[in-house]
Amino acid sequence: MEASKINRRKFMKLAGMSGAVLAIGFDSFAFGKPGTLKRLMAEDFVTGTPLNPFVVIAEDGTITIMATVPELGQGIFQAIPAIIAEELEVDMNQVTIVKSSASRKYGRQSIGGSRSVRSLYQPMRQLGAATKEVLLEAAAQQWGVSKDQCYAKSGLVHRQGSGETLAYQDLVASAANIEVPKKPRLKPKKDFKIIGKATERTDLPHKVNGKADYGIDAQPDGLLYATIERCPTLQGKILSFDKEAAMAVKGVKEVMTVTRTVYGKKNTGVAVIAENFYAAMQGRKKLNIKWDNAEFKKVSSKSYFDDMKKLAKEDGLSHKDQGDFDVSFASAADKLDVVYEQPHQSHSCMEPMNATVHVRENNTVEVWAPSQSPQVQRQFARNLGIPENEAEEKIKVHLPFLGGGFGRRSMNDPLEECFQISNTLKKPVKLIWSREDDTAQGPFRQGTVHAMKASFDNSGKATGIQHKMVSQAITTQSRSSNGKIPFEVMEGINTHYDFKNYSIQYGEYKSQIPIHWWRSVFGSTNGFAHEAFIDEVAVKAKADPLQFRKEKLKSEPRQVKVLERLEKESNWSKKLGNNEGKGLAIVESFGSIVAHAVFLKREGGGVIISKVVSVVDCGVFVNPDQARAQTEGNIIYGLTAALKGAITFKDGAAEQSNFDNYGMLRINEAPRDIQVHLMDNDEAPGGMGEPGLPPIAPALVNAVANLTGKRIRKLPFDLQEV
Repeated sequence: MEASKINRRKFMKLAGMSGAVLAIGFDSFAFGKPGTLKRLMAEDFVTGTPLNPFVVIAEDGTITIMATVPELGQGIFQAIPAIIAEELEVDMNQVTIVKSSASRKYGRQSIGGSRSVRSLYQPMRQLGAATKEVLLEAAAQQWGVSKDQCYAKSGLVHRQGSGETLAYQDLVASAANIEVPKKPRLKPKKDFKIIGKATERTDLPHKVNGKADYGIDAQPDGLLYATIERCPTLQGKILSFDKEAAMAVKGVKEVMTVTRTVYGKKNTGVAVIAENFYAAMQGRKKLNIKWDNAEFKKVSSKSYFDDMKKLAKEDGLSHKDQGDFDVSFASAADKLDVVYEQPHQSHSCMEPMNATVHVRENNTVEVWAPSQSPQVQRQFARNLGIPENEAEEKIKVHLPFLGGGFGRRSMNDPLEECFQISNTLKKPVKLIWSREDDTAQGPFRQGTVHAMKASFDNSGKATGIQHKMVSQAITTQSRSSNGKIPFEVMEGINTHYDFKNYSIQYGEYKSQIPIHWWRSVFGSTNGFAHEAFIDEVAVKAKADPLQFRKEKLKSEPRQVKVLERLEKESNWSKKLGNNEGKGLAIVESFGSIVAHAVFLKREGGGVIISKVVSVVDCGVFVNPDQARAQTEGNIIYGLTAALKGAITFKDGAAEQSNFDNYGMLRINEAPRDIQVHLMDNDEAPGGMGEPGLPPIAPALVNAVANLTGKRIRKLPFDLQEV
């Protein structure tokens, strides 16, 4: 949240009103004394030296839980405090959730890979339970009884058999002096009152009525606005630009070069800084930059995919090698030999990339960081020559809400650019990427080629399959892979299918086109090709696609249970009409298993997606409403990638620039009905922000094949032309 404009005298008065507080940490976390104000940064609440005040209990009864992880629509603002509240034995309507700042004292605050709940579920349960334990001990000491005779419920400690109670706020002072247990007892799942139950998200009303503060809303006093003209070929050197023409625009204050770093490559652009964003954009139009970029104009989508298809014919690095696929394929009675292809994609967050930074003359810094990796203090401190042990004292970082991330906001190039400008001017600067910048500059989702083969015996039984995937890798763009498969590139390929001969290979392709984490990363591309091809194999073997998967996944009971639930909820065995088709896919990614069944229907001269039925096994889930919402969002995002935009390159530059030529799925094109069913089990929490995406494209093309007999192997495609 944006800091309130408040003088020190008023702050001290308000802080003094907060009363005694208890702040409990766990392991590396420690005690502190934050207050209960909502509009200041967490550090501004503190009286004393807190290290990690996740839980704050004031003498007036206010129970505050800090939201320390960036909220970009995935519901984590409510989910993590809910986990703490469960073990703390307080109701959610008793809790005030306060957004923290970015600080190392909160532990790791970066998000991505659908890991927030997965990584924080146990630590936050322990933290809540440890807080409860010291309150129980304080009550036991006050009553002169054993702690075993005390229990907590709804913010009260009860003494068994007596009817006596003590409120948490009445125990704060004494509880603060009790040692925090390192291994507190956790509740059994059967006693959960919050986890697994639908809980209202307190951030949603302000997101609906416009009161929520996003990064792009930051408005410190004296703010200047910046926009940057960058090389259209992503890389290139500046030969010249017309600074005087840009400066002549009313409101323009400065023109300067800035550099962003993308996987080791330095990309320089020209920034125009003005009193308002309109003036900055008008000045940008006058720059008339001349670029030296002939070397990079050779890149095109055609050459990119031609090269990858050639590479797909060569042996790749082995990810799985069971049996001898080459022998089985050479001697097969029947074969499948096809290629799948998927394009680059833009992240297209609703809120374009932006950053606000104020570097002051005294080298103190205030940052508004709409970022998935907001802990930028060390980087900025190095640039300013600030000792690392002073970084967090001198560099304060706000965590505003994020208008989408999808992986793009895990790269801090906008913050890097904005810092350079503010550090030069020593004024507060807001940098805003235009939608055109956001679409054309990348980094992008990877383009991929998948060479798929299958062998069959005389009876039509599949004896083996091979999946050879060719792509750039994200983590080796600025280094060599040294003959090893990068960890991220095999996500979404189900290695558990039971084939006698099973070969999965990877061929690494190098390109100047920058790629980056995109929602579900390689799960989106691998899941499409693998599950669409599994369907091709099932149909050629004259087997029902769902029954085929159940048979081939007997070694994976969780996946089989998901398929059985999908079979039931979708009424899979029901015969369809002549103008109807169905398809399914199942993908395990980020610790969760998701299966979709897509139903199509010819209607009004076109094809509609009449229904999508989803079954999700994400282990223990915190809020079922949010788990369903994330699945629905994944379905729409994945359908958009399958049916709409593709980023293509010509003469080294992206050909798409905005939503007029990089389309989004419209509401009339969305599924008429989406049903999401959650599996209930005791498995560890899996991710939810991404796993719902990989199965939707293959389920869709499998439904198209069922409806029309036509196999779609290249995305995107036009559903109305099938």
